Amino acid sequence: MTFGEKLKAKKKNVKASSNETYLRNIRRLRKVHHKLPIPESDSKWLTEQKLFKWFDGQQLNVRRHMATAANVALQIYNKKSEEWKKRASASMKEFDSERRERKLTDKQKSKMPAKGFDALKSVISTMKKEYRHILKKDVKNWTFNELLRVQDLVILSMYYDNPLRLDFATLKTKKVDDNCIYKQMKKPKGWYIQLKEYKTAKSLGTKIIKPNVSNQRLLNRFIPATENLTDHGYFLTNRSKNKMTKQVLSKRLMHLTRQRIGKNFSVQLLRILYAMKNRDVIETAKQVSEKLLHSQEQSLQYAKKD
Repeated sequence: MTFGEKLKAKKKNVKASSNETYLRNIRRLRKVHHKLPIPESDSKWLTEQKLFKWFDGQQLNVRRHMATAANVALQIYNKKSEEWKKRASASMKEFDSERRERKLTDKQKSKMPAKGFDALKSVISTMKKEYRHILKKDVKNWTFNELLRVQDLVILSMYYDNPLRLDFATLKTKKVDDNCIYKQMKKPKGWYIQLKEYKTAKSLGTKIIKPNVSNQRLLNRFIPATENLTDHGYFLTNRSKNKMTKQVLSKRLMHLTRQRIGKNFSVQLLRILYAMKNRDVIETAKQVSEKLLHSQEQSLQYAKKD
């Protein structure tokens, strides 16, 4: 069995997307000082001092993910390492401390657009004007290049409405018992996003999201065109006419923000910008809940509508 096959067998109860992330990060660790593939049984490369030295020189976000990857790899090898265990614990404590302080890193500050989250709004407006001639055409007459251009608009517009993680890349375009985007023909009509598998699904359960009116119009054009020009059955498409992966979506988003805003930022930064825009609302909700000694959900039940 290859290392990847062993990982899947060992972590068979873990989501496929999580296993893919583990494997990708373990491959990254391996490539620091060695060539791929990852050895099936020899774990010595993981505990070399030169790898620890490289790790200790990385930024926190890298150290956090790499420490987790190293410890998962050791599990596959049926080995333990106090050095990696210590580094994983230290990275998580540092991460939690930074989160509680709620301070932007220097890197995040350098990528902040002047208008914050609303920088996307003007970009979306401009792109709609640019692609008006495509959106007016019969979707059966769209070319594949036109589909990709409109897809860039759809990606930014959907993130502005609902700043999910990279879950847009997991949506199927038919109503299934999985992550999907589908059109409901009975009232309440419209396009809906169903999320069953996502990072916090265990605690939050299945989520149904209805995109805003502007995106409803875009989806009425974009999804039929996607179904006409591709056969992969997913919401987003790569340049090879196959399903777009999370990794490609992340890179595409960074390319678009760099091209259109002059600052390339990730989904994480996009979500930070959204939270910062709504900081007053979030902080007020927290204060109200604390004073009522309730959860935010229970406090909302007390806030009766007129």
